[in-house]
Amino acid sequence: MSASFALFGVLVAPVLQALFVLALQKPPGLRDVVHIGFALATAICAARLVGAAADGETVRIALAQPLPNVALAFVVEPLGALVAATIGGLGFLHAAHSAGVVRATQEKAPARLMAFMALASGATMAVAFSANLFTFFVAYQALTLCVFPLVAHRGDEEARRAGRTFLATLLTASMGLFLPAMIWTYAIAGALDFQPGGVLAGRVDALTANILLVLFVLGLAMAAMPPLHRWLPASSRAPDPALVTIQGVAILPAGGVGLIKIAAFVFGPALATARFAAYGLILLAGVGMCVAALIALSRQDVRERLAYSCIAQSLAVAVGALVALPMGLFAAALQIVAFACSAATLTMAVGTTGAITARRTVADYAGLGRVMPWTFAGFALASASMIGMPPFSGAWAKLWLITAAAGAGLVWAAALVGAAAVLTFAHLAPLAANTLAGKAPTDAFKRPDGASILLAAPVILSAAATLWLLVLADPLSSFLAPIWSDGQ
Repeated sequence: MSASFALFGVLVAPVLQALFVLALQKPPGLRDVVHIGFALATAICAARLVGAAADGETVRIALAQPLPNVALAFVVEPLGALVAATIGGLGFLHAAHSAGVVRATQEKAPARLMAFMALASGATMAVAFSANLFTFFVAYQALTLCVFPLVAHRGDEEARRAGRTFLATLLTASMGLFLPAMIWTYAIAGALDFQPGGVLAGRVDALTANILLVLFVLGLAMAAMPPLHRWLPASSRAPDPALVTIQGVAILPAGGVGLIKIAAFVFGPALATARFAAYGLILLAGVGMCVAALIALSRQDVRERLAYSCIAQSLAVAVGALVALPMGLFAAALQIVAFACSAATLTMAVGTTGAITARRTVADYAGLGRVMPWTFAGFALASASMIGMPPFSGAWAKLWLITAAAGAGLVWAAALVGAAAVLTFAHLAPLAANTLAGKAPTDAFKRPDGASILLAAPVILSAAATLWLLVLADPLSSFLAPIWSDGQ
């Protein structure tokens, strides 16, 4: 398979997946095979692009050129390839898991749910491989519109309200903040291409750089930067497969990728010129991490607790991207991968538990690990990674993040990251431990057959992925070096 075909595949396969799932709704078995098969094809194409990026292949697809020096184009580079491969692999597991969930819960309109999940995956791939700010903006809007039906899927008043909050927040931020910043950047540089060293480097004064950085970062509401984070807790009552898409394999990872691209490819060394805004945003993200982790401790609905926990993890990406330096950017990239694996595992485990036991609160989780050992083994591993316990992926990401912040002289930022990790331990560790150590409930299952392999296997496989950075952290440093090699 050529790299050009693989790039075309990761963008088009999810669209075909959505169309075929809608066209082949019955029998359900055929629908599920199509859903899982296309997700596997996307994952294979994404894995091929990792090899292309590692070999330094130049792969670019341009679809249109609406403005001088601005094309609707996609390009293969290390950051996009890494995130796409992670999301592709998790997306395959998610596709299998969602097929099991919609059957177990008798979810209404399952084909529509699967179709928009596939479209969200394709839009996330487009975000990852965007060649410039214009393409990123278009893909970002497409992702917002694809996920909105997932949030509002159930159609009741609560779902409609959550959908309005989601759509209003993301569209208002992107149109009101990100779009003006993009236009301003084009006026300054005459181009919008993502390039190592930054398109704004040497072209902006301090005032302009500071204003642009605030506009770009707050305009990326998918990154859950306060005060534009409320859409995430509001969407926590969406169907369980939708939660995996929102928190693990689409929205939050896309926001993180955007932050890194802005820091490395738009600002580059100009980020030092915007030091005042950068420090203010780092403080906002650091405090937001701690507050979100603290709020999570007070939430008794497991879905709400995970939503706030995911906010804290997403803000860790923002801290790394804004600290910049090679270490900060590397920490942010590792955090996206580690967080995606952990969040996908936890949300799939919660989906499995809800489908099989209908239990949703922290108190109701006690002892479930004794009757659902595979599911809650995965839950425990993912919780350990989210907290940052060695040897799991989250530990290496947070270690690099603390080192980067301290190396930049921001000891207070490193302390905030450490405090957030402690608070994450407080709201996840007792929950995970109680599922395994508590007394086994005698009335756990509302379905006599328990969790099927479609529900249990994806959880344990994605949990196993939380260990992979242990052996790949050093090779990934070399793989991602082109992000900062020209000018950082």
